[in-house]
Amino acid sequence: MPTQPCTRKTFNVIDSAISSGRVVGGSTGLTLERKSVGLMGTYCLGAPPLVLLTGMDSGVVFCRREDFAAVGGYDEGYMYAEDLLFLMALRRLGKTRGQRLTRLPKVRALGCTRKFDQFGDWHYFGMLGHAIKSLITGNWHDQNHGRSVLV
Repeated sequence: MPTQPCTRKTFNVIDSAISSGRVVGGSTGLTLERKSVGLMGTYCLGAPPLVLLTGMDSGVVFCRREDFAAVGGYDEGYMYAEDLLFLMALRRLGKTRGQRLTRLPKVRALGCTRKFDQFGDWHYFGMLGHAIKSLITGNWHDQNHGRSVLV
């Protein structure tokens, strides 16, 4: 989640993308608020596959209000990746209307590292087993540990 207000340029670029009519939504780039070996390892192993597999980035996720409602918004019951799953739902909606998602890497949000501060800079590596299980089973809810793990 971004922790710093976005600049006017960010909103102008988002407005331009949405106003084109070709875009259902998308995301901006992200810069982490602090750096460490653990954070950089997580970011380097997570961000490139995310961008390559989905065409999306972390940062400011955007869409029209009516499209947010049409896909049901964010499901807070997910342990993680709710933004990615939301973008996938937007992508499906956009396909029905001949629209696509877009990535705006030239405008970046400042990414909060509070979960790393709370759980440690390497905590996402410990979750890889759960993430792989979630990919296989399609179950992104955390029934074993409760929602407080990453919330």
